[in-house]
Amino acid sequence: MDTNTAAVDRPPRQRAPESARGSGASWHSPVWVPAAVHRLSPPAFPANRMLLVVDGRDTGRAWVPGTVRTVRVGRDVTGSALSWSTYLGGLRETGRGPRGIVFDLPATTSAERAADLVLPVLRAACCSTSPDPLHLAFLATGRARPELAAALGAVAQVAGAEDGRLHAVSVRVEILPAWARDPFHVACAELALPRPGLAEVRHTTAGREIRVLRAHRHPRGTAAPSGLRPGGRYLVGGGEGLGERLALRLVRELGARVVLFGAGPGAEQDDNRLLRVPGRPCQYADARDAVQAARHAFGGLDGVLHCPSGGEPRPLARQSTAVARETLADAVSGAAHLDRATAALPLDFFALVTDAAPYQAPAGASVPAAVARALHSIAATRARLAAAGSRYGASVAVCRPGDTDRLGALADALGSGRAAGCAPAPRAA
Repeated sequence: MDTNTAAVDRPPRQRAPESARGSGASWHSPVWVPAAVHRLSPPAFPANRMLLVVDGRDTGRAWVPGTVRTVRVGRDVTGSALSWSTYLGGLRETGRGPRGIVFDLPATTSAERAADLVLPVLRAACCSTSPDPLHLAFLATGRARPELAAALGAVAQVAGAEDGRLHAVSVRVEILPAWARDPFHVACAELALPRPGLAEVRHTTAGREIRVLRAHRHPRGTAAPSGLRPGGRYLVGGGEGLGERLALRLVRELGARVVLFGAGPGAEQDDNRLLRVPGRPCQYADARDAVQAARHAFGGLDGVLHCPSGGEPRPLARQSTAVARETLADAVSGAAHLDRATAALPLDFFALVTDAAPYQAPAGASVPAAVARALHSIAATRARLAAAGSRYGASVAVCRPGDTDRLGALADALGSGRAAGCAPAPRAA
């Protein structure tokens, strides 16, 4: 189960002003719960109606699923939506159109590379005139990068909301079940089962588990919020939009000293409290340089707020793979790089602020929801590292509910004690 407890909180030196505190609110935390699987279920589809999609760059695959047709992206297809439409159309014309597709995504796969492999197929499927349903399993194997499977769960959830012909699920195999021949066998078994509501399944030493949301309420801000210090020293990632607005509020309302990372080329220091540093979070060297700039200018760091853009909502049929790749790179790889660059610093908090709901994923929000869910997973992973002593401070992922450029919502999340991997409660219809 993903931990939902903020780890190693360090109290602020002073109580923050009222403007930096918010009221209590209902939130949901993602957790894993046991779920049964019928081990003797027959295959969902015959082998000749299945496809296995693999990365053509990967020449060292650890398992081979027998005689299933394998499509290598970059070799058998170019990876564009057009090439997939042509390929799938040719199969349908000969009566061999697939009913199920499994994407092989080892733990070494980055979120942006997964976008290259998955999104063109979804775009081709959404644009297809075929009335036949299509079942898809995004198979992430290994224990590394749990944020990959989380992001794919959001994409799977949105795909079903956008097109009723698509039945997609994210399947993470950390440990191969005793009944399974290989990870492909596990993915096929999942295609024969009802899809979980959040479209995420994992197989671990604890068995089969599915992702669900658990409701709770944050306590009202009667105590000083953890981490938001008057005069604190912060690095804010996201040079435009939410990141810039939060940086300015920290300076004006708390008298904080802030490095705004990703401010754009040629940006100069505004005053002694706000330093704009150009660069991209997806480049580790840029993230490292921004952290060093903050330590040089302010003598250290008290907290990090990574505020990436999730991109504009766009239906899968019109989703640009290149734009999605860039968005995921800055958001997901950027969070990992900032965590790595600050791993040894005694932070009060490491906050990941998203602009989309990760688990109430509506039609059109595949990439924003994927960003949000991946960042929530990274926060939960960092909280476990902090509990083990290899990180400092609260690990927070918070979705801003529309108007929360204000610091109160962030203060609530930081001071809640249940901050890692939380999401706001869905609004009533």
